[in-house]
Amino acid sequence: MKKFACLCVLLILMFCSACGNTEAPFTTEDTQESSRTGDEVPGNEKIDAVLQNQLTYSNLDSKLSMNEVRDILLKSGIPTNHVDTVLNWVTDYNNSMRECPSFSLVGDFVTIDEMAVDYGEYYDMSTEWYKRNRRNYHDVVCRIAAYELNQGNISVENVLKEEDFDCWDENTAWLYTDGDILFGREAVEGEHKAYVPFPLIDWSKDVQAAYFTLFNPVHITEQCNEQEMLQAIQEKWNEQEISFKDSAFSLITFWTQSGDRICASHAATLIETENGYLLFEKTNPESPYSAAKFSSTDEVKQYLYNMMNLDYSRYNEQMGTYLILQNDKLL
Repeated sequence: MKKFACLCVLLILMFCSACGNTEAPFTTEDTQESSRTGDEVPGNEKIDAVLQNQLTYSNLDSKLSMNEVRDILLKSGIPTNHVDTVLNWVTDYNNSMRECPSFSLVGDFVTIDEMAVDYGEYYDMSTEWYKRNRRNYHDVVCRIAAYELNQGNISVENVLKEEDFDCWDENTAWLYTDGDILFGREAVEGEHKAYVPFPLIDWSKDVQAAYFTLFNPVHITEQCNEQEMLQAIQEKWNEQEISFKDSAFSLITFWTQSGDRICASHAATLIETENGYLLFEKTNPESPYSAAKFSSTDEVKQYLYNMMNLDYSRYNEQMGTYLILQNDKLL
């Protein structure tokens, strides 16, 4: 989710044209169809403990895994409309990217002897995205997927003005790709067609303002430590009157630094269940959605670190100081 990677993808995508998608998204009727065909819809008690240094995960590319994750999300208290909206995005992505050479979409949950999944290079994923559906807009990023599920638990009283959203300047904005997805862009040269907003997102102006207020970068001194990062975030959120409700699901944000700013480079949703945890996320701007099962928050933290470090290593970068928050507290 890093700014550098997002901008690399942006440059690739600007050379592509678009047409509509013909694949049908996931709907509540799919769950009903699954029940009619005999597929079980498991509850929270179906989450098995994960062995240490092993990862149990799915990209939701099967009815069984889709129904299981939907059931877990709903039982955690996330409203049905938000759950089904995100699962529509999952199905839309999987229908478009099932033949991507960088990875194989996992259907039913599998267990691997790793604590990370390498989905490959952005270029291959971006090429497949346009080869398959010829769209002139980006797919959903992790922050948008996480906010769609968590917005009912987040209160933002002092929202930023639209001109202050950190998404307008291609060269400096950390959330430039987020702006592409939510607002679209006008064509500025040559035969490049104008970007249009992601068509499966229908956020009001108020939701957009709350989103950019929550995720806008926070200014801080360079080479800060973890405690300084936490204090800067909490002070900024207090200034914007941002607060979180306690519930079975929570917003996970992974904060890193670039110069004199820190930002939520990755975001996910963590659901606490009777037997462990489920982490639901869009893994990266062009890579798959994932649901992973864990027996402890230590495993969740190790997985998130491994996944983030994998991306930094891909571009020969050092991650440096980082911070993982569960809502507004350290995970």
